[in-house]
Amino acid sequence: MNAHNSKWSTFNKIVQPKVIKICIYVSNLLFLSGLSIGVLIATIFGPVGYNIIDNYISDLGSFNYTPTPFILDSIAMITAFFLVPIFLYSYKNLISGKKEVIFNSNNSPSKRIFNLIVAINVILGLICLIIAAIGLFGIGLFSEDRTTDLGLHYTFSIVVFAGLATGALFNGIAILLKKSIYPRFLGLYMIIGPPTAAVLFVFPPPMTTLPFLEWMMLFAAFLWLIPLSIIILKKLRKEK
Repeated sequence: MNAHNSKWSTFNKIVQPKVIKICIYVSNLLFLSGLSIGVLIATIFGPVGYNIIDNYISDLGSFNYTPTPFILDSIAMITAFFLVPIFLYSYKNLISGKKEVIFNSNNSPSKRIFNLIVAINVILGLICLIIAAIGLFGIGLFSEDRTTDLGLHYTFSIVVFAGLATGALFNGIAILLKKSIYPRFLGLYMIIGPPTAAVLFVFPPPMTTLPFLEWMMLFAAFLWLIPLSIIILKKLRKEK
């Protein structure tokens, strides 16, 4: 088996239905339940009284704000690992058939260019989401208490949110342009919602706090990641 076939064999093993189902259940249930428990513990037992108006998400990973910082650290690293196959599966669905259209000289130039634009957005979207997963792993590995002199926690925080916002934007464009398993209104939200939340964080409106806006970026990501996961699960059930 040559290197090319070996690569695609590995890819197909990663995106097989059983693996994707496990990844969806683990990533969604683990992160949502872990985050909720982490907030609850920090709010009730934290030394300063945690709340989403005044405290960053990352504060859940510091002994300064919670007696259980390991919860956020653990769920961030584990979730990052299980998100990657989901992103690859979504990429597989969105990129399907594009190569055949783009490189088929019998198709009109406009059709080939249109599919090329879709494919470019899908590829850029995957790259951004993989970067976001790396960022998510990084914020767990380098928590607020382990940020190092290089400020790695802050760096990875930027990476994860920038990756999620741009990944949503590029994938949203692809979903909006081309019929797929995802509804176009989800693609429209992905183009508008996460990037808007990110812009508001960079240019905060008056009377808002940066911690609250960071939480809004997370909620904006949930609003497309969770529906996307549900849609994939429905597709996998139909394929049985």
